[in-house]
Amino acid sequence: MKKIVLWAFLIGIILTGLVFGGGGRQSGSSAAGKKTVSFALWDEVQYPVFEEICKRFTQETGIEVDLQLTPWSQYWTKLDAAATAGNAADVFWMNIFLPKYADAGVIEPVESYFIRDGLNKSSWSSAMINLYTYQNQLYTMPKGMDVVVVAYNKAIFDKYGVPYPAEGWTWQDMERIGAQLRDKIQSAGGSEYPLLMELDPQPSYLQFWLQDGVIPYSPTATASGFSRPGARKAFDDILRLMDQRILPNFTILSDTKGTDLFISGRGAMLFVGSWKSSVLDSASFASNIGLVPMPSRGVSNVCALGGISYALNSRAADKESAWQLIKFLGGELSNRLQAEGRIEIPAYLNAQPYYIPSFKNIDPSAFIKQSAASTVYPAHPKMFDWDGVQTELVTEIFNRTKSPDQALRELAAEVDALMKQ
Repeated sequence: MKKIVLWAFLIGIILTGLVFGGGGRQSGSSAAGKKTVSFALWDEVQYPVFEEICKRFTQETGIEVDLQLTPWSQYWTKLDAAATAGNAADVFWMNIFLPKYADAGVIEPVESYFIRDGLNKSSWSSAMINLYTYQNQLYTMPKGMDVVVVAYNKAIFDKYGVPYPAEGWTWQDMERIGAQLRDKIQSAGGSEYPLLMELDPQPSYLQFWLQDGVIPYSPTATASGFSRPGARKAFDDILRLMDQRILPNFTILSDTKGTDLFISGRGAMLFVGSWKSSVLDSASFASNIGLVPMPSRGVSNVCALGGISYALNSRAADKESAWQLIKFLGGELSNRLQAEGRIEIPAYLNAQPYYIPSFKNIDPSAFIKQSAASTVYPAHPKMFDWDGVQTELVTEIFNRTKSPDQALRELAAEVDALMKQ
């Protein structure tokens, strides 16, 4: 087994020399002698927009960009191997896993660059500035903001004579509406699902934890909140929705993503992230899609505000050129192009007005409203290490092979041990 793991690691390093290291071209220069910066990202939907953004950057600065796309499923493994080998991209996307890479010295903080160039942090969302501030330094340049709202198919509500969900609703309102839909769908012999969600943390139970006042962890925590009173309630509520046939069972939701079921016209309501906004706007029935902020639970309808940022490789050959790219990526033109591409809510405040008018069919104002009821996404330096364990144990909860109490106790034991290492 150790030999297999070693060979897999070595193969990963070889591959990342191509994916994260500029395809064999030495960072900082090109065949024609021009400066070149490598830039890694993981989203194929956003890739064409960033091709245009990088083209504009090259036109403005003369610095070429080697844009490298790696799927999410491979991104972090390849970044780890490339960073170990010393050939990671000069600039790369970063998310809430920031503390791990900051502690490992992979990322150079951009705080001093902000100060040197007179950039005002207030030009960006304060929540995103806070999210990417670690050890009292701004480590990365904020890119955009992710929030979760509820989408609903007006045609299904109209078909069964159920009133639409309205802003200011509660979890109890959602259950009542879901039960009305269930009964009317069943009575009419329909096959639509009243409610859908993807059971990954961000679009579901993480939000419910925070809305119940449960903080699973913080950057400096030495013990998690997984086994504290109230942590199981989010799972109890989701399982109850399944039992009441308001939400499909886990087998259905694991076979087909909730968003795909909704887009195919099979669901009345969907907990959905703003990163799916262009998908909603392009749906065949997009003009019949409404959006509303999440329902309030025990404490509030607060949303864990996530988002991507741009990181500067601490071992970049030409840090100044890499920083010039990061500054351009974080500026108004880049953010305007992303807003017009319906990618996500820009973290750069002056570009946010371009976001809503870019949509042709849906009204995305609920995303902006939900962002106003937000809190910083929970993060911890070791969270990357327990991600797989958390996924496995949560799956067992939804599969009903372990009770929420048992799974959360096991998760707390695993996580607390990692925190203390």
